[in-house]
Amino acid sequence: MSTQSTRRNFLSKAALAGSTLAAAASVNNAQAQKAGQKPKRPTTDLLRVGTIALGANSHMNYEIWAPMINPIDTPRWPYGRTTGMIITHCWDSRTDVSEAFAKKYKCEAVKNYYDMVGKVDGMIFAGFNECKWWPQLTRPYLEAGIPCFINRPFAYSMKDAKAMIETAKKNNTPILCTDERESIQQAVIARAKVEELLKQGIEIIGAHSSNATSEWSQHGVHGLYYLMAVLGVDVETAGYQADGWWHEVTPTATKQNYGQLSLQYRGIQIGDAVQKTPFIVAQLERWARADVTFRLYHSNGWWDVQHEYTPGRSEDPRLFYLFFPTILAMQKMFETRTMPWSYEYILKKTQIFLTAFKSHLEHKGAMIPVDDLPDDWEAPSPYADWIDESIFS
Repeated sequence: MSTQSTRRNFLSKAALAGSTLAAAASVNNAQAQKAGQKPKRPTTDLLRVGTIALGANSHMNYEIWAPMINPIDTPRWPYGRTTGMIITHCWDSRTDVSEAFAKKYKCEAVKNYYDMVGKVDGMIFAGFNECKWWPQLTRPYLEAGIPCFINRPFAYSMKDAKAMIETAKKNNTPILCTDERESIQQAVIARAKVEELLKQGIEIIGAHSSNATSEWSQHGVHGLYYLMAVLGVDVETAGYQADGWWHEVTPTATKQNYGQLSLQYRGIQIGDAVQKTPFIVAQLERWARADVTFRLYHSNGWWDVQHEYTPGRSEDPRLFYLFFPTILAMQKMFETRTMPWSYEYILKKTQIFLTAFKSHLEHKGAMIPVDDLPDDWEAPSPYADWIDESIFS
C-alpha cells in the first residue's frame, strides 16, 4: 500500500470520527439556540462545515477553497490537510453540481438549502451568482445561530443587508463578509504605515491604487475592500466611472473594459491617531502587473506597496499567499464565534459599494453622498434568473 493511500485512509477515518462527534455538538447547539442559550464553542478536532453555491463564479469551484478544507489528490498545494475544518454537507441550486462536488470532496449533498441546520458548526456561502438571494439562503442558518461566511458583495440593497444583519444580531450569529485583499500582508503593512504617519503628525493627502479586474460587480469589490482595510470606511462621497459593469454581456449587464473608483474621505482615525482633514482616493479597475497596487501621498512625500501578481491558480504561491488567509479567517470565526469585523463595518462597506454602483448607473460616475443611498435602491445582478425562486415558497 502506498504512503499516499495510507495517509488518505487515516485522514478519512479521522474526519469520520471528528464528524460524528461534531454532529452531536451541532445538534446540542441547535437545541441550546432554541432554548435561548448561547451555542457552545465546538470542541472537536475538525469543525463541520456546510457550503452553498458551488458552481460558476464560486470559490468552491476551480479548486480554490475546497481542497484547502477537504484534501484531494493534487500535484499542487495544498498537499494534505491544512485546516481544522471539514466540509460535511453541500447544496447548489443545480443538483448535478452539488452531486459532483459531493463525490469529489467526499461530503453529503443535501436536497434543500436549509437541510444543514443542526448538522454543521459553520456555513460558507461561497458563490457570487447567488448574491441576489443571500437573504433567503442564509436566513435558516442566521436564525439558528450558526456562524456564516457570506461572500461578497454581501447584498444588492441596503434593505437586504440590514435585514441579514438584524437577523444575525437577534440570534447572536457571527458573520463574515470579506475577500482575499482584506487579509493580505500588504493591507496590514499599509494600515500600519498610515497609523505611523498620523502619529507623527504627517497629513494624509490622498492615494492612488489599481485593482486587477475587468468588472465592478464581482471583482471590483476586491480593490474596494483593500482600500477599506487600509483607510477605513469614513467615506463621504463615492463615484464609479466605467463603460460597463460586468465582464460579459448578459440580459441585465453591460460589458466593462475599464473603470475608475473615486472616494472622498472625511478624514481617518486609527486608534488614537486622528486626521480630520478630508482627502481623495482613486483606484483604477484594470488588469495590471499586480493584484493590487497602492501609493499613499502625504505631506512629506509618498509611499508605495503592492501585492504582485503571483503565478496563476495552477501554481502554489497564488493559492497560499492570496487565497489561504481568507480560509483561516473563516476557521477562526467558526471556532471562536468572534467576528473580525463588526456588523456596522459590513454594512458601511456594502453601502459604499452600492453608492459607487449607483453613481455609475444613474449619475455618469459623479461622486454622490454615501449616507444618502436609499435603502430600497437595488443594484442589478448579472444573472438575475440564476435561482428558481419557487424553492423559497
